[in-house]
Amino acid sequence: MDYHTPGVYIREVDSGAKPIASVSTSIPGFLGLFNFKPPIDATAITGSNGKRQLKGKVAPQLIDEKGAIKGDAAEATTALTQSMKLDRKAVRDVKKYFELYGAAKAGPTAPKFEAGTKGKVKVTWAEKTIEVPEVNMSVDGKVVTDSDEAVEKLLNSLHETFPLDKPQPKSAADVLGAYGYEVKGTAGSAMRSEYSVPPVAITNKAEFFRWLQSYFAQYLIETRPVEDLVGKSFTNPDDAADAVYEALNSDDALKAEFRDWLSQPTTFNFVAGVNGFFDNGGGKCYVYLMGMQDTEGSVRENQADKLGLYAFDDVDDIALMVAPGLTPNQQREMLELCEVRKDRFAILDGPIISDGAMDIPASNKGYGAIYVPWCRITKPSWFTGNQEHIKIAGPNRRKLIKSERNELFVPPSGHIAGLYARVDGERGVHKAPANEILMGITGLSQNINRLEQGQYNDRGINVVRIFKDRGVRVWGARTLGTASDPSWKYINVRRLFIMVEQSIMLGSQWAVFEPNDHSLWKKITRDLRAYLMRVWRSGALFGTTAEEAFYVKCDDETNPRYLIDAGQVNIQIGICPVKPAEFVIFSIGQWDGGALIEE
Repeated sequence: MDYHTPGVYIREVDSGAKPIASVSTSIPGFLGLFNFKPPIDATAITGSNGKRQLKGKVAPQLIDEKGAIKGDAAEATTALTQSMKLDRKAVRDVKKYFELYGAAKAGPTAPKFEAGTKGKVKVTWAEKTIEVPEVNMSVDGKVVTDSDEAVEKLLNSLHETFPLDKPQPKSAADVLGAYGYEVKGTAGSAMRSEYSVPPVAITNKAEFFRWLQSYFAQYLIETRPVEDLVGKSFTNPDDAADAVYEALNSDDALKAEFRDWLSQPTTFNFVAGVNGFFDNGGGKCYVYLMGMQDTEGSVRENQADKLGLYAFDDVDDIALMVAPGLTPNQQREMLELCEVRKDRFAILDGPIISDGAMDIPASNKGYGAIYVPWCRITKPSWFTGNQEHIKIAGPNRRKLIKSERNELFVPPSGHIAGLYARVDGERGVHKAPANEILMGITGLSQNINRLEQGQYNDRGINVVRIFKDRGVRVWGARTLGTASDPSWKYINVRRLFIMVEQSIMLGSQWAVFEPNDHSLWKKITRDLRAYLMRVWRSGALFGTTAEEAFYVKCDDETNPRYLIDAGQVNIQIGICPVKPAEFVIFSIGQWDGGALIEE
């Protein structure tokens, strides 16, 4: 700052530390699916001239599923030609062009094409005659020139001579015929193949149920006429949604429809999973429901439209991904997304009945964990369906612990996510989410004993077990990276690194574009050491001293001149995470008072 006028000046100096705050570790994003049958809101038409194929969609109010014109003929013609990107210069059959404008196809009142004076074709219709150069049109009415300008001039002369006022087609074939195309197919179509709204944050069961009602109300008014739902129309869509929302609490028919929608197998898994999250101590979560024609299809939809797994792209505080009841292929997609993003951990469901040889998705760096078996819960009052879709074949069917009359099976991932949140809040992310009671359930679908669990544990499959007088507990803390990279085999280690990495990344944004010198390096080192010191003192790092628990290095050695010239600041960080005491071993032997005899 330059000073020219005598006086007193005050200058603020930013010389203090910039504390790094730990990011949230227990906020999940819940993905749910339901069966969506899109209403027919378009007629798809395919045309071909033998060399080229055209496709287009028009409103069903103009052209029906069989290709017949229903509404205003001129408007239907414009809609079809615009949809297929056809303009006047693309006309290839003048005879059919006349028929498009209401001329008879045959008989004495039909347009007549014959040879005219030398080099000309004579056209007669409605007691009027015109001659057209045969280099532009043949004697049978076909356009033979490739010049757009010549075609435009030909059509202009026809319109000036004959009463070609408005198109009067009876079908889509009449329109395409004038352009040299034949209709190859017509079918009802939908503009949208999925139904989706952005994820919403919720914090308790009551809020979740209100969101479900609001979501269903919005879904109804976007797929059905509001007059059919509440008996009156609205000009404002928000007013219509409010009216349907209120009707869900008073209209018995809509109430029943809402309960049936919630009771769909895929929707029920989602709802039960979110409720299980809150039952086990979960706080905030994001919920997202997507309607699909095939609920077993890919959930890795178009990223540009923010559908499926990509709906959570813009939600930065999600640390867990949960989708109760997905198919194995869908779960693999979710795990792969977490592996690529590196800022989220996937909680997956195993099959309802399993054995140690079950198929599991592969993970390279342990960004997900899988749990077996499923849980049993008390049937909710709103449930109207059944679980006859759950079928178990082969020897495994004898392992199923059948549910009571008022019980239902649910995938465990939602309840496990709540357990993660509870352990994070009580102990911290460094505590393995295991040897903890699973709440909100009445039992399990399968009883896996101590001997059976060994083959599960070796492959990184976490088992939920029943312990007499100790309740139902999660008895495993391994990731799906157990076989690929044992250094990432523990859930708490991977999640601790996610927290530390994301916290450092967000808390160090201030350093971007700062002068890259020793002063910057010292500031970065100071902030990182202060943050890691807090992490160590919380019990997340192993070591009796800070030097044993972590190190931060940012100096001339890590930042040679060629990296500085490239605009880089390189900081090396090493942390020593605590590992869970997975196997507690006591060596016991006889003692004769002077020597240890081991067994």
